[in-house]
Amino acid sequence: MQALLNASTRTQPEKSRMESKMISTDYSSITCHFNEIPAFVEPEIERLYSTLHSSLPFFRIFRTMEEVSTYVAWRELQPAVILLLQIKGRTVHVLNEMIELEQKEVERFASYVFGKLPQVQIISFKAIRTTADRFAYPVQKHNAKDTYVITLPATPEQYLASLGKGLREKIPYKLRKIGRHHPSFESHFYEKEEIPEQVLKDLIRLSEDRISQKVSDFTHDEQRIIALAKQCGFVNSLTIDGKVCAGTVNYYIGDNSFLELIARDPDYAIYSIGTLANYLSICESIRRGRKKFYLGGGRFDYKQQLLGVLTDADHLEIYRSHSVMLIRLGNAAKTLAQAYLRLAKVWVHTHKEHALSRLATSAIKFYKHQKIR
Repeated sequence: MQALLNASTRTQPEKSRMESKMISTDYSSITCHFNEIPAFVEPEIERLYSTLHSSLPFFRIFRTMEEVSTYVAWRELQPAVILLLQIKGRTVHVLNEMIELEQKEVERFASYVFGKLPQVQIISFKAIRTTADRFAYPVQKHNAKDTYVITLPATPEQYLASLGKGLREKIPYKLRKIGRHHPSFESHFYEKEEIPEQVLKDLIRLSEDRISQKVSDFTHDEQRIIALAKQCGFVNSLTIDGKVCAGTVNYYIGDNSFLELIARDPDYAIYSIGTLANYLSICESIRRGRKKFYLGGGRFDYKQQLLGVLTDADHLEIYRSHSVMLIRLGNAAKTLAQAYLRLAKVWVHTHKEHALSRLATSAIKFYKHQKIR
């Protein structure tokens, strides 16, 4: 639990800090394009990170492209780090999420920003994987997001063989059972523009209905999901008598697949239809040459059963100096509060049967219901 909450200020001894800053002030291999995203960025950022939340298709549809600047650190005539950022007042907000950076690259970026932009006091990463040991500047760092990642084998047969015995036997059995009971059962795969919009809407509705049983009046951002799916989407639709009964909506970025949502009709729960949808989507991703399958956030046992490995990312606030941190005490307090809130959410999610967890969940539902009214 303590590892999850790590929002304390960390600094280096003065001599080490100065040495680190001296190392970071070589800007000859850095370019920064203010209020511009050069054409080379889209393929290069995909090559570097191959992650949905650091891709231009995602930014265009789910975020913003207005007043976005581009930081590029070069190595041997090739981009080694690409960060998209927005400057709002005295804070630089890094838009890339769920990426991994070496600490020295984060420090070099911070040194560049603070050196070139004297008005900037804080650099904010929403979700990054990095270390902050003996960091060159005062920082706050706490767990912010997570996802489960499956490293895919070469064939679907190898994937099935690697599952636990119970699930390995259950999946073929359920596939045979649903095929016997419903001879019209089919699995359809679509990519990008070939995805029927009605199939997307049917899957979104089924997913919303399932989640709304736990979180009242839940809705997906339908139009944005459809728009992104048409650009880089991959959909698995399971049908019986031509009607969608389950499926998944995913995105392809680089060599990786990213699950957006899973849908299942409760009328077919006896067939573990949700598990079948996930399994068939993973197997098809393997056939299409994908290397990793991201199951998304939320700590559920089935993700581990499907061989997903929990991968965390941290919120990182970097301050120009201790004096700035004191001046921006409100921001520091807000970041600390976010750390405790994240800690509480994870605890509730991983202790669903605890009385306090059920009480907290009920309180949240009541609060959201009152807001809607």
